[in-house]
Amino acid sequence: MKENIDEIDAYFNKKGEPTEAENVKQGHWAMEKASINPTRRKLLRLVGVFGKTEEQLKEESGLNDFFFKFHMDLLLNDKFLKLENGMYRLTDTGISLHDSVC
Repeated sequence: MKENIDEIDAYFNKKGEPTEAENVKQGHWAMEKASINPTRRKLLRLVGVFGKTEEQLKEESGLNDFFFKFHMDLLLNDKFLKLENGMYRLTDTGISLHDSVC
């Protein structure tokens, strides 16, 4: 029996893993997205090299729960921040972004 595969499934099955150029382009796009937003720059600056808890960041940033989660999710998903033992910390990529825009 033949599987029912539509054109979209066939395209994504054929596409495979991203190339190195696509990975670099995605990384640059993520850095631009984080660096042009003043709230994200502020959050990176607040986390700093020692890290902060969620409560400290919320208090110091003055963001409500919705906007805090929105910006932190973006920074976490793009791997600028990581959450370790209840502390937000900069990743290596986050440190380089912090050094260039903060």
